[in-house]
Amino acid sequence: MPVDQQRRASERRLNLIFALLYRERGYTRAELRAAVPDYTAMPSDAAFERAFERDKQELRTLGFPIEEVPEDAFFEEQTGYRYRIARGSFALPELRFTAEEAAVIALAANAWTETTLASTARRALRKLEPVLEPSAGDDDGAPLVQPTITVQEPSFAPLMDAVLKHRQVRFDYLAASTDELSTRRLEPWGVGSRFGSWYVIGWDLDRQAERTFRLSRIVSDVRSTPQTFEPPAGFSMNERLDALQAAPELGSVTVVVTAGRGQMLRRMASSVQPAETGDGPDRLVIPVTEPERVAAEIAAVGPDAVVPPASSPSLQQRVRDSVLRRLEAAAQFQARTRGVEVDWSRTSRKPRRSSNTSADRLARMLEIVRYVYGHQGVELTDVAEHVEASTEQIVEDLTTLFVCGRPGHTPDQLIEASWDDGAVTVTNADEISSPVRLTQPEAAALLVGLQTLRSLPGEHTPAIDSALRKVAEAAGEPATVVDAVGARPDETFLALAAAAQEARGRAPEHEESAAVAATVRSAIDRRQRLRISYIVASRDEVTDREIDPLRLVSANSHWYVMAWCARAQDFRDFRLDRIRSAAVVGDAEAHDEARTHRTGVATVSSAETDIVLISDRRARWVADQYRARRTAAVKLPRSGRAAKSARGKTAAPSTPVEFEAAEISFTTEELAFSLVARFGGQLGIAGPEAVAERGRIWVNDALTAYSLAGSGQPAGLD
Repeated sequence: MPVDQQRRASERRLNLIFALLYRERGYTRAELRAAVPDYTAMPSDAAFERAFERDKQELRTLGFPIEEVPEDAFFEEQTGYRYRIARGSFALPELRFTAEEAAVIALAANAWTETTLASTARRALRKLEPVLEPSAGDDDGAPLVQPTITVQEPSFAPLMDAVLKHRQVRFDYLAASTDELSTRRLEPWGVGSRFGSWYVIGWDLDRQAERTFRLSRIVSDVRSTPQTFEPPAGFSMNERLDALQAAPELGSVTVVVTAGRGQMLRRMASSVQPAETGDGPDRLVIPVTEPERVAAEIAAVGPDAVVPPASSPSLQQRVRDSVLRRLEAAAQFQARTRGVEVDWSRTSRKPRRSSNTSADRLARMLEIVRYVYGHQGVELTDVAEHVEASTEQIVEDLTTLFVCGRPGHTPDQLIEASWDDGAVTVTNADEISSPVRLTQPEAAALLVGLQTLRSLPGEHTPAIDSALRKVAEAAGEPATVVDAVGARPDETFLALAAAAQEARGRAPEHEESAAVAATVRSAIDRRQRLRISYIVASRDEVTDREIDPLRLVSANSHWYVMAWCARAQDFRDFRLDRIRSAAVVGDAEAHDEARTHRTGVATVSSAETDIVLISDRRARWVADQYRARRTAAVKLPRSGRAAKSARGKTAAPSTPVEFEAAEISFTTEELAFSLVARFGGQLGIAGPEAVAERGRIWVNDALTAYSLAGSGQPAGLD
């Protein structure tokens, strides 16, 4: 929408708010068309009707409950409806947050790493400021434990919107069991995260049954429909997430690994049998709960790890076959990318929604009024900082406020706004100056953050539980929003560590994950220096270093230690499950911790190699997670394999096979090779050509290792 249309729409909707608040008996549609200037100027009744319906929906989304009152409530004869907003119906309930509750809410609001959701959460926090204890927020120090919530899936925002509005949706989905594509129609009941992944749960309209879908397997835009629904009574997203149990241990597999390589496999192993000769391979025994996950980890090591064949069908053979399928699919995909040229002008993604739409502008203008009413004469720059906008945007908003007001729009009915000499005052807007309740998206952003914080080991406090209840109450419709969102911790790594400890039959020591976590947390609290043994996954090696740990950050399914690295003489982030051992060696030094006040997680070392990956729709998330410099749509030669629907029929021609090129900086080439093998058949390397050729050789060498192990499979694919 052009800027001038955005301004007119936000001005019209603000005038509509004043009109609907102006008199208790409300207005008919005809009266509203005469009372709101922009409606009066519309060329036809049809244009007015369309605009009025859009405006009603927008105001309800912003938390203004527009009532439609039958005429017979005021007159003997019913001639239609009157529209009004009851005074106080959108006001923030009588609440008070303690300092402890305010602290955890601030932590939850700053957990989001995605820009739009982070903005929504912070706006919710600002709405609650009038009811937070004054002492809260005075301490600017970074928390010792900071949850972060990363949503890479583009389907999250439209699904959350559909959940809160009770709208049916359609999307294309790749089934996990068959990898086949089908279009699904769903009544989405809730959205939440567990095991490091995001899920939507609802009623599948085609299967006529409740279904759970992982967002990372949704490969199309989510299309919302006009059809609405009512979620089942008693539905709770958290209860459904709790029912998603981690798979039980099925047994173990033996893997032959080159000496000194496969460090993450060694971390997963319950036992390691060193080579009988100095240069021979080691034999690892790895507990298996999810065969495909273990197969992916083995495939990622490439030529340095081989699963020996089994004489009969078994878990060993199942994992071996899965590794081979990944490597063969990777080789085939690599062959398809050979010689592909990327035209970076061919955009592959829709531009992100503007952060200054008419809805955003109206929400910001309302926030400006509330803030300035409590801080008359505040500096213009302070207003801009508070609402996270530029001073130019604030002046534009104040200019719009100046021409808005009660029906009649005479000078004494309009908002008084002044910003002379940089001092801002706003008066004659009492109706919209009081604290207002949270919208459902705002409450949902805070609730997911609070539930994520509650799920972190050692961080569950009574303040989190009471803050959850009060945030839900601040939304006005607590049952709807609380039950529709959820967050549960990822226990996969701890389960693997526990299985490994049980297999060893001895008490946990410092190299065990739980003990390492406890040592790191204690060192943070006591400001101690640690000597750690750390797996650098990008180079598949173990390094020893001394660190001063400062904070623990939970980024979805992984924990990271933000620390000062003595060897690098700089701040670094270390993934907790890659720390093999940790021991206290003395007191930590003092550091400028302000440099670590961020929500994102950085890599241990700087990127060195720019590589162009090509992915199909299943692996588009790679460009987001690895922060691609640029992306573009590309075409690949057909593989001869038609896409199938869940019913076994060829997918409709309207569902194209799409490929995307992404230029990504990697610390090493081998990290890109590992991705290609781990997600065999979903992505490949297109450039630089020398890197792509080395990647092809790396994958084929891995296949050759299996041929030499006596599988009878082909040695490789060109």
